[in-house]
Amino acid sequence: MKKTLIALAALAATGAVMAQSSVTIYGVVDQAFTRTSNSDGGTSNTGLTSSGNVTNRLGFRGTEDLGGGLKAKFQIETNLAADAPAASTIGDRGAWVAIASDKMGEVRLGRDYNNAFWNPILFSAWGTNGVGQNIAHATRGAFIGGTASAPIHSNYIWNNNSISYILPSNLGGVYGNIQYAFDEVATAGNSKGKSLNLRLGYANGPLNVAVGYGDTDGGAFTQLAATSATDPTPVNFSGTATDIKSTNLGASYDFGVVRVMGSWFQDTAKVTATGATAAKLKGWELGAVMPMGSGRLRASYGRADLDHDNSAATLDRKASKIAVGYVYDLSKRTSVYTSYARVSNKNGSNVRLAPAGSAPNPLVNFTSSGIDFGISHTF
Repeated sequence: MKKTLIALAALAATGAVMAQSSVTIYGVVDQAFTRTSNSDGGTSNTGLTSSGNVTNRLGFRGTEDLGGGLKAKFQIETNLAADAPAASTIGDRGAWVAIASDKMGEVRLGRDYNNAFWNPILFSAWGTNGVGQNIAHATRGAFIGGTASAPIHSNYIWNNNSISYILPSNLGGVYGNIQYAFDEVATAGNSKGKSLNLRLGYANGPLNVAVGYGDTDGGAFTQLAATSATDPTPVNFSGTATDIKSTNLGASYDFGVVRVMGSWFQDTAKVTATGATAAKLKGWELGAVMPMGSGRLRASYGRADLDHDNSAATLDRKASKIAVGYVYDLSKRTSVYTSYARVSNKNGSNVRLAPAGSAPNPLVNFTSSGIDFGISHTF
């Protein structure tokens, strides 16, 4: 009896605390049947994939009212691969704590998105998901050529050890975020991960437009290999420390019957010691989302161009991508979807639709096509 009374008292005390704050458990489970194929002897892939429409995740977020217009906030979000569950690192999709004010804005500390990541993703019909994913996301992480991969931007999505200031929401449609990430690397002279990035935008009614910029120490650079006799081996920057400068623009306008959007991006890898350009990746994408029945039709077309040593002696690798699809909402939380995409490569380009699979080397200048059928549920 005494233990029961103690338990009830503890529960009552917990309830009193919870009444002053809120904690939410949320997540996404998204699975798709995916088929990708590559021409000219490339390997085809068939199977289940995660995050074909919305990125899988498991998260915890909460707020506490501190009074005087101040709030404490936190979020811990973890990746979830539902098709083949594997070990995950808690907070790999963000882990931060913040103090926020409606009038003064928000200061956030922890692991968070790099602001240079957002515009090509938010002003896209597909974002980072499925075979239709935005061409910036498909090429920024690893634009493949010949026998070697070239990570133009090694950490363009997330920044560890970051401090961010987010503008308040009462600025007449103006929004923005500036972030600095510390390197916190013990090795002398190695500042990999250090970043200064920002995003500034304006949203009013149907119009939304934003600009993003980032200057990030990307660490060692991996050199692209030559792919043909007409594409000589470029200047060798392999293993050289590089800084990544990213600039992008995005805009959308909602006409009611259709929302149109577009983005432009450029990432430049410069040798830290000399300032020489090791690689430059630039591209653009146009897209549209049209309400149709209980769902929405979406489509996009984009191009990417990689100059891998800023030299006239080497050809610029080029890739273009078209994607179409439909999402049908069974409820507010559950959707079914299908997507089709096709990438065309030339000048030694080697961009494959995910999942990439394997391909004979030096397979270049081919087409890659893919299709998704999937189910997405949020909770």
